[in-house]
This record gives sequence, structure tokens and C-alpha cells, in this order.
Amino acid sequence: MTIRLTILAALFALALAPGAVAEPPVNHGPAVMNIDSLLSVFVLHDGEQIRSDVVSSDSLTSVHLTQVRGAVEGHKHLTHHETVWIIRGAGRLMLDGTPHKVSAGEVINIPPGTSHSFHNLGVVPTVVISVFSPSFDGKDRVYDNPGK
Repeated sequence: MTIRLTILAALFALALAPGAVAEPPVNHGPAVMNIDSLLSVFVLHDGEQIRSDVVSSDSLTSVHLTQVRGAVEGHKHLTHHETVWIIRGAGRLMLDGTPHKVSAGEVINIPPGTSHSFHNLGVVPTVVISVFSPSFDGKDRVYDNPGK
């Protein structure tokens, strides 16, 4: 309970601090996180197309809050399993060349080696929670069309 209150207090304080540039530390223990509180700290600024932040991590998994205004280029992860839960918004998801219209409330399973991309179809950013296993370090993302 104490850890949860400490994290929530830190998020609240950061959200209210004028000109705050520091972001909360990645959570490594038990916690309850509120999506609106997270979005008030991890702000997708005007002109930014994508923002992804690690909100929780340990040696086995990492949890990322991702906001997409535009598109995510086609790519795959060689050794990581990714589960994506769409919190807000809608778009077109390509999974190994097959298009899927997806929207808030849907969960997507992306096994290692599966090519995937996303295009936001709305006027507001799409917000997703992605869970990677093992913990994602950004090193095994292989783009479908590198240099394009």
C-alpha cells in the first residue's frame, strides 16, 4: 500500500509541477497505475507522432505506455513476445501482411518474428499498453523496410 501511494503521489506531484521535465522512475514493484495520471506525466506534445515510455519493468517483462498520432513503421521482434492492449483510439494494424481494424478494448497477441505496423485512423492519439516478454531493451526491433 505504501509503495502504491508513493508512486501515485510522485505522479501527481510531477503532473502539477510547473515546467517539470523529470519523469517518474520506472516501477519495479507492486503498483496500481491510473492511465490518466500516466498520460499527464508522459505527454505526447504537438508535432510528436509517437511516444513510448516504460512504466514498469523487471527481468522477465516490461510494460510500455505508447501514444501514436501517426503511424508505427512495419517491424518485428526476433526474440520478444508483445501483447498490445488498445486503451483509446482506433487504427489499422497489419499483422504479417493481414490488415485488421482495431479499437479501444481490443488486445493483440504478437509472437516473436511477426511483422506488424499500425496507422492511427482517428483525430486523437491512439493510446496502448504493450507488454514485452522478456523485458524489452529496444535492440531486437528489425524494420521491414530499413532506410525507407
